Amino acid sequence: MKAFSSEFGEKVDLAHPLPEHPNPLFQRDSFVSLNGPWEFALTKTAEKPTSYPNKIIVPFAPETSLSGLAISVHKNDFLHYRKNFEVPEVYVGHDAILHFDAVDQVCDIFFNGLFVGHHESGYTPIAIHISCLQKTNVVELTAQDDTDSSVFPRGKQSSDPAGIWYQSTSGIWQSVWLESVPDGGYIKSIKLTPLFDEQKLRIQAEFVGNRAFANVEAYFHGQLVAKGAMDPLGECILDFNYSFYPWTPDNPNLYQLVIIAGYDMVRSYFAMRKFSSVAIGDEHYFALNNKPLFLSGALDQGYWPESGMTPPSEEAIMSDLLFLKKCGFNLVRKHATVEPLRWYSACDRLGLLVLQDFVNGGSRYSSLLIHARPLFHFDMSDTNYKKLGRLLERSRNQFYLDFKSTIERLYNVPSVFGWTIFNEGWGQFDSALITDEVRSLDPTRLLDSTSGWYDKKVGDFKSEHIYFWTFLNLKNDRKRILSLTEFGGYSLKVKRHVYSTRSFGYRYFNSFNGFNEAVSRLYRKRIICNIKRRGLGLAVYTQLSDVEEEQNGLVTFDRKIVKINVAAIRALNLLAAETFYNKTKVFLK
Repeated sequence: MKAFSSEFGEKVDLAHPLPEHPNPLFQRDSFVSLNGPWEFALTKTAEKPTSYPNKIIVPFAPETSLSGLAISVHKNDFLHYRKNFEVPEVYVGHDAILHFDAVDQVCDIFFNGLFVGHHESGYTPIAIHISCLQKTNVVELTAQDDTDSSVFPRGKQSSDPAGIWYQSTSGIWQSVWLESVPDGGYIKSIKLTPLFDEQKLRIQAEFVGNRAFANVEAYFHGQLVAKGAMDPLGECILDFNYSFYPWTPDNPNLYQLVIIAGYDMVRSYFAMRKFSSVAIGDEHYFALNNKPLFLSGALDQGYWPESGMTPPSEEAIMSDLLFLKKCGFNLVRKHATVEPLRWYSACDRLGLLVLQDFVNGGSRYSSLLIHARPLFHFDMSDTNYKKLGRLLERSRNQFYLDFKSTIERLYNVPSVFGWTIFNEGWGQFDSALITDEVRSLDPTRLLDSTSGWYDKKVGDFKSEHIYFWTFLNLKNDRKRILSLTEFGGYSLKVKRHVYSTRSFGYRYFNSFNGFNEAVSRLYRKRIICNIKRRGLGLAVYTQLSDVEEEQNGLVTFDRKIVKINVAAIRALNLLAAETFYNKTKVFLK
């Protein structure tokens, strides 16, 4: 039987999958992709195997068909990877950084026979300094993954996938790559903070080894528009008073950066934009560059039938995001996962704002709560750690480590305007304290502290999930941005384009016409009306695509059939924007 796949998965070059530079925000020319065929073994012990009987295509998880294996992995299994590779002659004898952009969950890494790193998480990147590259090198990794662990983040993964929970992802699932760096010292990282109101950019750099004199140049459409030198603390502020081009969804202007320190050169980019909450009358709204903007978007789980949480190609990423733009959306909510950086870079270039979830974890969630809370409004304490699955101190500490890493990894991404800390109470704890912590780490973005359930009156959004309007409705607390961060979920099963015989959705339809008419009524009766009457400022439709048993996407899981009338949903989004403008302009005169 032919594997269920998108057209993008069918076109992947298995010898060189995802060959593009994985980090457009911090890019050196000395880049070697290690994606492609690796030796692989699955055993019951952490000891390195004497042989590797299988091949696996990295970076696709062994559960996926694109990996070449499509196997199940259990918590007592050990995944062993090995790859021999050569580097260009110019790199031989010099230092390098070895990158694993995501490995789920616990892993040990060896390079040329030596242990070089241990990592625990599942969604955070690994970067290891390597001294003195040889012409031929071998990298080995041993990983173990307990999908149902109470400690580590898991997002939507489940060892028993059904309904809103999906197949697990184990081992390497994002790009593996290596870059050569100068032996004496190099730029370790940069932090880019646009000072929109001052029309300036603050650059903060961190260095490894001998710190050389560092220069920064900024370009716009190839023209040099600003330059400066870093001070002894590694900081530089560039002035753009004479070349100020703000980033918006309609005009996603990006500047290019070049940072040179000694023999090291890094390329990056940034955007001039500002995110804030503004009071208009007695209501609060999201503002981009000090102007109120209605946010209309779709929930994106980031799953593909042939490759799980890993996009099969750059073309696949662009196809999904261009579809959202064609539908008139200006927002995508990245739900319960962290994408490769090229996904965020595509949002930057296309002009799609991103609401980024922190990945949930904790112990098994209560089935009673999950089924009852969408129908009835009730609260739960998040300081009683047992109730919502955070009894283990180690689990709470791991969440802190993971969200700090996520902020650090995505801080420079222009399109990310907000963080979702907790979703529907999954592993929720100490919401007020964590909101303060996140705010201190990143004061430049807005916070959806408790998306959907168990509101603790903190953060910038009063965030609701409503799938059953008979039971619930929106209320504006006049203190935060009223937001509908999930709604819809209408299901239309398309024959020959379904992953599972079982179907999940919040309302079922048998025809394209019925589905589209219902979506139109939903927008007109609930979104447009709540903009007028309640001051709704953000709406996120569930969801971009079907995912496994969930058949409630705007497109099928294989992306081959578009269910929604694109022109009609675009017109509805334009109507929502016009309604919002007419409501807010009265107060802005």
